[in-house]
Amino acid sequence: MHRVSLILLFIFVLTACVSQPAQSPGATTVVPDPTVAPTTSAPAPVEPTPMAAELTPAVVAAGIQQALDTYIEAYNSNNVELLRSVVDQTNAPFRRLVEERFNTFQSSSFGGMQFSAMRVLEVKARPHGFWQATINDGGFHRDILFIQAGDGRWVMSEPTEEQLGEKIKIDNEYFTLNTYEWAAEVNDVIEDMVIRARQQVIDVLGRTPDNKFNVYLRPIFGITPPVNPNSLAWYSAGSRPRNDRVDIFAPFSYAFGSYDPNVGWEGELYSTIVHELTHWAYTRAFAQEYRITDWMSEGLAEYVSNNPRRGAVSAAVRMGRIIPLVDPNGGVRPQDMDHMTTLEVDRGLAYGFAYSLVAYIVETQGGLDGFWRFAAAVRDTPGTGIEFYDKALQKAFGMTYEEFDAGWRQWLKENY
Repeated sequence: MHRVSLILLFIFVLTACVSQPAQSPGATTVVPDPTVAPTTSAPAPVEPTPMAAELTPAVVAAGIQQALDTYIEAYNSNNVELLRSVVDQTNAPFRRLVEERFNTFQSSSFGGMQFSAMRVLEVKARPHGFWQATINDGGFHRDILFIQAGDGRWVMSEPTEEQLGEKIKIDNEYFTLNTYEWAAEVNDVIEDMVIRARQQVIDVLGRTPDNKFNVYLRPIFGITPPVNPNSLAWYSAGSRPRNDRVDIFAPFSYAFGSYDPNVGWEGELYSTIVHELTHWAYTRAFAQEYRITDWMSEGLAEYVSNNPRRGAVSAAVRMGRIIPLVDPNGGVRPQDMDHMTTLEVDRGLAYGFAYSLVAYIVETQGGLDGFWRFAAAVRDTPGTGIEFYDKALQKAFGMTYEEFDAGWRQWLKENY
């Protein structure tokens, strides 16, 4: 799940498992006046802008900036109707994606936080009347597609599946990349990333399966069949190894989210691909020897991809919102790492804590060999809850659950 915008920093993937296409002729960019101070006050009513035949990059950038001001105000005031005013309501899959992310944030532990303005850095024309805006989002960058509505307003949108153009297959000795003409400018980059990511998994884990697999690049959210939008990429095991697949939201899609400009979208996406190929490697090369829980699976993938989600975890630790390994209150739906896939809130944050648990084991129990000792103990230990962990931890490391939990929490304070 992946890597995410400042607004979405604490929820996604996104991003991994919980974060970006051919240029049109005459593509241009514009940098707005940096001396104009951004504002998060209620935006002025939208003034109609010139229609397509009269558009210039400066006019487009100004219209998109106004839409972004409204978008930020919608987040800061928890106003979903205001959000809808800058989202293409004719594109149902895209509309649902934007609203779901909005509602997820507002219900998270970080709902109510106030954000400063997003600023347009450049724009370029895309086919079918779309314009792609590169945006500064609190120091992060993200790329969002906009289109002009009938009344001249600029709204966030994405093409339909039919507008993506020809389907393309790129085949090599390791996998087959399935993509679209719309993503032509990044297809070769994605292929190279997957090849390098596969090698990184080998370097860290020592081995990967030999089987080929499939990679599906999704330039938009609204591709059939629908998928969970809370992940930047995800691995799915096939009925046979050759049917294994990794799906990836492409750069410049809304689902991709934001990226650190110092590493670019390439660095963010590469980390996520390593994460998903770690799941593939475990499933096909390790699962016959070990058993791991969900947090161990996601934590291992985050560890191999070197993605500590430091900002989100640091904030949670400072605020005293550490997600416990086992919820002491229990209940029907425990809110703990042992049930991270069914967390009601902060599921994205749980990936950061999963990384921390694996890193803590690796650093204090003899490297990855310590993690695999624990995985072997998990395989051989029946039960659930604190009693289960107490037995497995004593078998693997000679420590009780209380000792492990106290050591992990102290490690978090010292390292985050």
